Amino acid sequence: MTMHKNFMDIYHLLNNDEQLNRLLYYSPLNLIENTPDPLDPSLPNVLDIDEDWEIRTDRILLTPKSDDLTADKSICRILIYPGTRIPTSNYYVADQQLVVDILCHFDYENGDLRSTRISDRLNELFCLNRITGIGKMDYVRGTPIGAPVQYVGYRHAYEFGSFKK
Repeated sequence: MTMHKNFMDIYHLLNNDEQLNRLLYYSPLNLIENTPDPLDPSLPNVLDIDEDWEIRTDRILLTPKSDDLTADKSICRILIYPGTRIPTSNYYVADQQLVVDILCHFDYENGDLRSTRISDRLNELFCLNRITGIGKMDYVRGTPIGAPVQYVGYRHAYEFGSFKK
């Protein structure tokens, strides 16, 4: 399995996870405006309303791109890309890191600490599960990162075994 295949497997997993996509798309619970929680079953499935993938292609990216996020563009976005790749003692295997940056507009973060909810969902999907490559994915670290104005950012790193060829 190649590095490209590994990251495409991860990308497809995230793109097809309804709960994650709800957290990236729907606004926080607001009793005054009668807005339900993003995971409320009364809301339409994002995967069904996003037949042309416009929502997902703006919220799940394969590159660390944030220059289009402005104070008046209120969204949540995750950026996934390869991190450190470390050879192991086995000639055919390397430990590959996956980096996931979460960027949430203040409207979402102040509403329900959205970055933590997205982090929890990523950990449910990745940690100690067989996603791609060799073995189970493991959590490496998390740290706050700089973000555009009116956004908060958090970076997670995960690791999995990957074939060198």
